Amino acid sequence: MRKELILAVAAITLSLSLTGCVKVIDKGTEGQYTGEVAFDASANSSDDWSQISAEIEENASDLSEVLSGDGIGTAAAVSGTGEVTEFITKGPKNILAVKIDGYDGDETFMIQIGSVYSGTAIRDIQTVKTFESFTNQTEWSAYAKALNAEMHAQVVEPLALDDSVVGKKVTFVGAATISGSEVTITPVALTVE
Repeated sequence: MRKELILAVAAITLSLSLTGCVKVIDKGTEGQYTGEVAFDASANSSDDWSQISAEIEENASDLSEVLSGDGIGTAAAVSGTGEVTEFITKGPKNILAVKIDGYDGDETFMIQIGSVYSGTAIRDIQTVKTFESFTNQTEWSAYAKALNAEMHAQVVEPLALDDSVVGKKVTFVGAATISGSEVTITPVALTVE
């Protein structure tokens, strides 16, 4: 009995002494102790936006010339003007169908105006950051979504576009992709007259 009592006291003493070794860390402060800071895609995109939009505007080629030349490839920086022929609403995805000035080809042109955007064209044509700038594919994908969200806040949202835009002239600079005969443009600059 005495032996069991001694073992019980020893076990309690050991457990009490070990509880002093545990440090409770508040959620969100882990980086202070590990040196690893949680990835913040919005902060990255916000910090990079002005440089990325300026780069795309500087590198943009006239859309008609791109289509008449080597084509869009995976994605290309393009600019152009045209008349809005239709305001298309597909749930949270709104699109402007545009007839491009001076172009008579078979392609149809769609400018994404959100609030949800398909694709990663802006991320894919910029050179400010590369895949190697990120820890993994998840961060790289989050960065693309955050760039689209930053573009929406900076470029599209201030225009407060609705179906009254039909028949008006738009001037755009953006990242273009092509699927079949449909060219989709994600704008980095957009004006409506």
